[in-house]
Amino acid sequence: AGDRSGAGMYPACYCAGKAKPRAVLLPLDPYGHGLLHPFPPDAYRAPRGHGKRKSWNFIHEKMSYDTFFTMKRLIERSRSVGEVLRWVTQNPSKVSASHYPIALHKLGQLLQQQLNGESRGPGPVLEQPEFQTLCQAIISGCSKFDNFSIVNCLYAAAALGLPGESPLVRVLEEESRSRLGRFNQKDVSMVFSSVMRLHPSSPHPLVESCLSSLERHLEKERHPQTLFLLLSYYRLRAQALQGLPASDQQLINNRKILRLVRHTLGQVSAMREHELALLDEMLALCAQEANNKALEAIFSSQLFYENRQERFIRSMAEWLPRKAENLTPYTMALIAKYVARHRLREPRLLDTIANFLLKRGEQLDSKVIQKLVFPFSRMNYRPSNHSELFPKLEAILEQKAGSSPLATVNILMSMFQLSHFPQSVLHQVFSPAFITNVMSSPYALIVRRYLSLLDAAVELEFREYSGPRLDPRYRVLMFEHALTADEANRKYSYKGLVAEALRQLVGGECYRQDEVLPPGYCTDFLLWINRAGTVLPLSRVPA
Repeated sequence: AGDRSGAGMYPACYCAGKAKPRAVLLPLDPYGHGLLHPFPPDAYRAPRGHGKRKSWNFIHEKMSYDTFFTMKRLIERSRSVGEVLRWVTQNPSKVSASHYPIALHKLGQLLQQQLNGESRGPGPVLEQPEFQTLCQAIISGCSKFDNFSIVNCLYAAAALGLPGESPLVRVLEEESRSRLGRFNQKDVSMVFSSVMRLHPSSPHPLVESCLSSLERHLEKERHPQTLFLLLSYYRLRAQALQGLPASDQQLINNRKILRLVRHTLGQVSAMREHELALLDEMLALCAQEANNKALEAIFSSQLFYENRQERFIRSMAEWLPRKAENLTPYTMALIAKYVARHRLREPRLLDTIANFLLKRGEQLDSKVIQKLVFPFSRMNYRPSNHSELFPKLEAILEQKAGSSPLATVNILMSMFQLSHFPQSVLHQVFSPAFITNVMSSPYALIVRRYLSLLDAAVELEFREYSGPRLDPRYRVLMFEHALTADEANRKYSYKGLVAEALRQLVGGECYRQDEVLPPGYCTDFLLWINRAGTVLPLSRVPA
């Protein structure tokens, strides 16, 4: 008793001469109460020298702050499936409801790492006794869990790849169904995502229950996975209605899809390939219900603008002619800009733009006209009404040439590319008054370059022209020096022009762009030509 220094160096269990059994690898907590040791009944009320200790109300057992986060860290830092299962199953008094979703999530991560990304399911893990013990602990305590733990356990079980008919999943789904009215928006979203993943091919009652809540509060939904699962659900419903005659149900479903697509484009910043394909399919299905405002919202989306949606544009070519009169010039210009960017050569759609331009051209600003004309020159397409359209554009340019010099020159260049040479407008553009106006504008350099290019085009393609030409003092080089191939491709997209020419000459199935051939040769364009000189579809190339 006199030598207190020695006794103070050892835990109490060693001083008593008896060693207590230790659990798997658990360290002692900083307050001297080891996670391995049972807590006395008054441990939280009067710990020595520290006043009242922290406890979290969302943990039903009123577990201490340190115990909860120590176990959480141990689970999250585990390096194997067995280690996760041992921490949870061998220390039941240190595990709260909130630890179970963490453990299930960690198991999913570790399995994914072991399988190198291959989706082969949980496999042998389901057969391990420790995993069955974990599942039984969740099942037995499920009714006492808080909403957060219920929802996250179900979500983690779906991510882990558990079968939808497993006892754990069934109990969690039933508990979620009974509490659905008390869940917040995020909880409902997670339950919907989980059930859709657990039952991808068969309808589940819980899906319909979640759906009504999600539809009421769709504008609050921010989770991309939920939005795309909603799209998948509507696709299944559309497929079920497809063989039936036109009905109000189809109309309502299409309008719901349109609303969801608009919201998704506004919320999601990036998409994977299968998500883009789903969006394209849903747009093609529902966009005929779109009015001017909806189309403007779709084509204004940066995410939509950057990705090529061919199915949607093909379907749009069928119904846009009927709606063109109800569209604003701004919306039609957005459509033209998108079609031009992705070189979507749909004759009916391009002719619709041309008809819109013919009917409303006199009311439009030159800057809008240049956007509507651009798809024709970019894809070398002469619209079916060109004999009426080009003289109309020529007359408009004569009146508005000076209002926007850059737009005027761009429209002229487009008309030149389509082999129409408006002589009277050239007289005006090369006149001293127009040149003086250009030189005093903030975009003088670029207009001078375009005028120089236009002057060269007149020299090469319009030999019979006898009017004024660009004064040599104002001529500038379009390119200040000889361009390397990489610089030309980066700045002026010559590769894009060649690709469009190949598509028109041999068809999209007969060439590939930017292919890498073994053992590592980079090609700009790949074609397969037989000995007779015929270009063959690449789909026939033998493996």
